[in-house]
Amino acid sequence: MKNRNKRRVDRLTIERDLKTLFRTGDCLLPGVAEKELDDAMDLQRAKQLFDDSRASWAKPTNRRTDPKWTHPSVLTLEDPDPISAITLRARNMVLDAIQRGWSGPPYNPFTLAEIRGVKVLPTDRVLDARTHSDDGQHFIIEYNSQRTAARMRYSIAHELGHTLFPDCADRVRNRTTHQEMTADDWQLESLCNIAAAEILMPFGMLQQELSVRPSAGLVLELRRKYLASCEAVVNRLIRLTSFPCIAFLARLSAETSRYFVEYQIVSPSLDEDFSIHRGYTLPQSSKALTCTAIGARDQEDARWVSSGKQWFVEYLGISPYTGETYPRVLGLAFPPLPSDFTPSQPFKTLRGDASEPFGAEPKLLLQVVNDQASVWGGGFAKQSRKKWPEAQSRFREWVLEGRQLRLGNIHSVRVRDDLTLVSLVAQHGFKPSAGPRLRYGALFSALEKVAALAIAKGATVHMPRIGTGEAGGDWKIIEGIVQETLTARGITVTVYHLQQGQDELARQPSLDFSEKMADELI
Repeated sequence: MKNRNKRRVDRLTIERDLKTLFRTGDCLLPGVAEKELDDAMDLQRAKQLFDDSRASWAKPTNRRTDPKWTHPSVLTLEDPDPISAITLRARNMVLDAIQRGWSGPPYNPFTLAEIRGVKVLPTDRVLDARTHSDDGQHFIIEYNSQRTAARMRYSIAHELGHTLFPDCADRVRNRTTHQEMTADDWQLESLCNIAAAEILMPFGMLQQELSVRPSAGLVLELRRKYLASCEAVVNRLIRLTSFPCIAFLARLSAETSRYFVEYQIVSPSLDEDFSIHRGYTLPQSSKALTCTAIGARDQEDARWVSSGKQWFVEYLGISPYTGETYPRVLGLAFPPLPSDFTPSQPFKTLRGDASEPFGAEPKLLLQVVNDQASVWGGGFAKQSRKKWPEAQSRFREWVLEGRQLRLGNIHSVRVRDDLTLVSLVAQHGFKPSAGPRLRYGALFSALEKVAALAIAKGATVHMPRIGTGEAGGDWKIIEGIVQETLTARGITVTVYHLQQGQDELARQPSLDFSEKMADELI
């Protein structure tokens, strides 16, 4: 009895000391209230707190914690952020093709290759596809025509991603198999997958779906609707959604038998700290390990995503790299939200006069002008010239003195205390034309500059349906570019229209693909 009491005292002493330890400022976890420690501490609770504490130590919320990029082709981009660099190159390629008439959805990568001057040849000598160049300037993509239609589309888009790297012509580029991969080949492959996502899901898509919380089920639904891979859908969806979340692509390491993150995408509205970053190894307890088949799904409440807070995480098994046994895993992680949470609506459409924008905050009012005239002679710009003649005079002086009238540039002038008029040089010429004069690439560049200006001024952005009048642009594409450049950065945008029925805009014609193709690729 005496020995038993001694063991009891020792145990109580240990539990008392553990409670004291976890109450100290250094050890009290974020999200763990001090009152939770008033209950009797036992060893099981202490072990849980130690596990949570260890998870909280890893808080890599910026790129400095990411492993270095080492693949020689990735280094030729000469950019500290290769993901952003390859995304920009892919977008420029897509915008140039849309300017030349490439249309969708769905968007056909075979047509894009033709527009780019890339020959696409069927062969049975490759597993999926490969890219090579005979002269160092022109590329040939060979693909396995025995693959499913969806697989061929994705392979062509992936190979077009390879052509965006400066050293692509130096050697043959294959969709690398697991057996052929070197230690850092996955870096190049994941960047080409990101480029493929930009190709298969370009601007102007998903506007109707952004009001719904992202989920594995929604991703699968959109994959069928747009005939694109789950990876492509997520790359577009998470960048635009108003719900705070992280998407990440994880792959099983052959060396450690653990899943590690290839790359992550953060939604614009997320302002929580999180541990997930490129190269991050998922915990052994992660339900990602249960997604051992394509299409397999699982979910969990996890504290490892962020310092002790409980996040909701969904997992979906997607297509592995060629030759690999286990699928990659797509993860969607959501921070805890209040029960009355409603997503913000940074993109608004109102009926009214754009020259009289609503709101008392600083505002930027946008208009599109052409690159060959210093006088605003048509469309909304003509209305601006009559309403603010001083702004027209300032613009003309800017053109005559600085020779700044180049596609992609912007000019701003304050027309009243709370309003700045911003002219976007995104229209080429002004005479009647067989095709649209709007240059989508120039509009993208100009809106990037507008985003920087809006952030610097703390301003909201207002506009008519820019680029759709005499410039002849497609509003669905323009709206997608506006969302990517402005609302994805948290900038509130309001679009005004005057006429009844302007919401009924013609859609681009769809290319002819079999409906069953949607089931061929995840």
